[in-house]
Amino acid sequence: MSVFPAVPVVRREDFAPEIVCEVYELGSHRRAPALVKELTSRQVTIGRMMSTGAKDAAIARELGLSLRTVRAEIGALIAGLGAKSRFQAGCLLVRRFG
Repeated sequence: MSVFPAVPVVRREDFAPEIVCEVYELGSHRRAPALVKELTSRQVTIGRMMSTGAKDAAIARELGLSLRTVRAEIGALIAGLGAKSRFQAGCLLVRRFG
């Protein structure tokens, strides 16, 4: 007999990026800022990979870029989205580009 009440099992696939971003924004009382500048297709690609949890080195290998270039593109992506963090940039990308 268990002393603890039964709790539902939460699977990783239950956490869609859109839901995680919504919870983040509600918890921080922030709304998505307007797009500060147009993003390049490479920045969007890197951002999508980043939002899936890919590390900078893995992104660089996959795209045939240097690690320094990937990090520069991530910095430009964060600035272009007007984000305050890498996580917020990922959330904004998911919201804007799916």
